[in-house]
Amino acid sequence: MTALTDSEEEEERSDAEQRDEEQLVDRLSILLERIDGLHQGTESDKRESLNILLEQREEFGQNSPFLWRLIRAYCDVHDVSFTLEEKKTHAEAGKKVGEEAVSLNPTCAESHQW
Repeated sequence: MTALTDSEEEEERSDAEQRDEEQLVDRLSILLERIDGLHQGTESDKRESLNILLEQREEFGQNSPFLWRLIRAYCDVHDVSFTLEEKKTHAEAGKKVGEEAVSLNPTCAESHQW
């Protein structure tokens, strides 16, 4: 049995943290790819996209690519909604997320677009 030095322990933690971060990035990439596919789909697909993004918001809500897709999903569901109240709800929620996305990353063009 050997004793680990502080730097070896830090390196092990750093490697574990890096693996966790890589897994998070991989999960985000897979999620965004799926969301982009649903965006091209039917009305039902667009509603599913919004629901999936809302479920994942706690985990990825500080990520610009995630947030602008959430804004886009609100726009999509707004466009396919029938009632004025539902359209208003989605427009207001999308605007709020848009403001959050722009303040998080003012240089993200997609956040400004959606």
